[in-house]
Amino acid sequence: MIRNIPDIYGQMPRFVAEFLDRLIDSRMHLYASDVFDLLGMETEEQFTRALERTLNVLQQAGEVPEHHIRPVFAGFHSQTVLDYRMSPLAFGLMCMHAEPVNEQIARWRIRWIRQGLRH
Repeated sequence: MIRNIPDIYGQMPRFVAEFLDRLIDSRMHLYASDVFDLLGMETEEQFTRALERTLNVLQQAGEVPEHHIRPVFAGFHSQTVLDYRMSPLAFGLMCMHAEPVNEQIARWRIRWIRQGLRH
């Protein structure tokens, strides 16, 4: 799903590439699993569809998806699970692209659109 991005880091000194990677990584302090809990999603399929839509929007907008979403592994009740660290932009996009499976999701979506229209 994620498109091939030219290797811009290959042309830079290694320490500059590492600095940029750490800077991008420091902005990703939110987790995709929080969207699942926050919006009351009921199935992994709903979560996966919202994540795929988010990646698609980032890609179509010319953003580098890896600058906004990165997979991480987390421990949960003595098992390892896959989660995703996200930038605030990706987190908001995922919330916006979640299916309105309950009233809370629908209300959040309307509130965000109304706020956007005021600016």
